[in-house]
Amino acid sequence: MSRPGASRSSSSSSSSIEGGTRRSLSHQPGAPLRILLADGDRDLRRLVSLVLRSDGHEIVEAADGRELLEAIASLVIDGDRLFDVIVAAQAIPGLPGVSVLSGLRSRGRRTPFVLMSGNPVVQGQARRLGAIVLDRPFDANAIRRAVQQADALTLKT
Repeated sequence: MSRPGASRSSSSSSSSIEGGTRRSLSHQPGAPLRILLADGDRDLRRLVSLVLRSDGHEIVEAADGRELLEAIASLVIDGDRLFDVIVAAQAIPGLPGVSVLSGLRSRGRRTPFVLMSGNPVVQGQARRLGAIVLDRPFDANAIRRAVQQADALTLKT
């Protein structure tokens, strides 16, 4: 399991920073992404991580709200490489996923966000804030589609 903020990468390619997302100017759809994955369920987090890593993505894991916020804060404090997508469960211990999403949006951060939730009310809130919703229960293909949709949103902005 990765520690939030533990992976540091530097890139010599041209990049742009837009609302908390750093993208290579030559980014192509389907290219590997740096994804922050937050879920309190260790087994589910490992499964989602395995699926996304098998597609070539770099994953930084967070087990609770504190670790999630530390990983996001490390971008500013430590200068870590920004996340291309954040995938978070609504029911992360310590901080609801939609609260993290709302906080990012209120600060002008447009980082693509995938919220995992089975609650229709929370799903509606997340969609209004521009998130992709991954309805529980889901399978590996649904995880992949949600990340691809989030990636496509970034490329449009």
